[in-house]
Amino acid sequence: MLQERHYRFSPFVGSIVFALLIGACGGSPDSTGGSGGAGTTGGAGSTGAGGTTGGAGTTGNAGTTGSAGSIGTTGGAGNGGTTGGAGNGGTTGAAGTMGAAGTTGTAGRGGTTGAAGTTGTAGRGGTTGSAGTTGAAGRGGSSGTTGGAGTTGAAGTGGAGRGGTTGTGGVAGTGGGSAGRGGTTGAGGSSNPDGGNWDAPPLPAMVTIHIAGDSTAAIFPATDATMRVGWGAVLDPLFDSTVTVDDAALSGRSTKSYIDEGAWTTLQAKIKTGDYLFIEFGHNDEKSDDPARYTDPATTYRTNLKTFINGARARGGVPVLMTSICRRQFSGSTVTGTHGAYTTAVFAVGQETGTPVVDMETLTKNWLMMLGPTASVAMFATDDNTHTNMQGAVAIAKLAVTGIRALGLPLAARALP
Repeated sequence: MLQERHYRFSPFVGSIVFALLIGACGGSPDSTGGSGGAGTTGGAGSTGAGGTTGGAGTTGNAGTTGSAGSIGTTGGAGNGGTTGGAGNGGTTGAAGTMGAAGTTGTAGRGGTTGAAGTTGTAGRGGTTGSAGTTGAAGRGGSSGTTGGAGTTGAAGTGGAGRGGTTGTGGVAGTGGGSAGRGGTTGAGGSSNPDGGNWDAPPLPAMVTIHIAGDSTAAIFPATDATMRVGWGAVLDPLFDSTVTVDDAALSGRSTKSYIDEGAWTTLQAKIKTGDYLFIEFGHNDEKSDDPARYTDPATTYRTNLKTFINGARARGGVPVLMTSICRRQFSGSTVTGTHGAYTTAVFAVGQETGTPVVDMETLTKNWLMMLGPTASVAMFATDDNTHTNMQGAVAIAKLAVTGIRALGLPLAARALP
């Protein structure tokens, strides 16, 4: 039995003795405090007869990466394989490779999302002069040549292009190309509550609103048998004395016949810098059985609308598109008289050319539904569901002003409360 205990105890004693010898040779723990000393600790690893521990010691060298290796010297105090245990801690150092996880930092690419910041181009209208920094100047894109604020323009991809004449937004053209249209508007983009800016020049002391349209906006003689009154005929009193309304809308015309008959040539010649042109057609363009007036909403109708827009801008005017007003057609309490593809075409042309759009169809549809099929009769001419009387015309003219205000156009500042 004694012999057996002696046999079991001897390795332990031997280890202690060996450790003491190493301690005596290695000097005090303080002398190993240096990081170099820590290396000797690695040597201590080799002392671990269990060379495997020594191997861990080399890990300890890796530990030097974490100077924590010096802490391993503290392990020296452990006098024994415990130090090797610290070596295992060194494997923790391998966890340091987790630092590589730091590469996740590459997530910094998210920073590129910052590039998305270009969306800032929402700054449409920034074209307002050098303010193009507003970025949105992009809408003025078509004036892309104007360069300047262009940098913002890059943001211009946002299409702030409207009013491009403030050329600065031009560079924006790089992003939005078509945005360029509207060049005339350059100077003072006014803010649009819908999230963008419409570039429109500052209003001159006196400004004229020209109306190109059909009978729904036209002037009728006071002797008209059914007492028809177009909304354009009663628009003037809704603005202050610095604004004059030139109602050039003509009964029975479509965009095609208005141009073909020379009415547009006459009207265009009257437009001055800073004047506005309201464009509202559709009712007669829909008449497919009349080749003199019919236009295809996917092709010729859009082409004609662009003729008005480009012609107005060529004269320094500000074009404003308007969808057609609703006919008084009910199914129960719901208005069904809408203009379908023609309304879609107006919005498409507005988007393509950077031209503001007043959605008269929606405004008048909501108005009619509020009145209902019975009360709404009093707003229209006798036995007529398309043309309004005086009361209805005034109501719709007020809706047009509401639309102008919603767009944030400078003209809205001249509207009476």
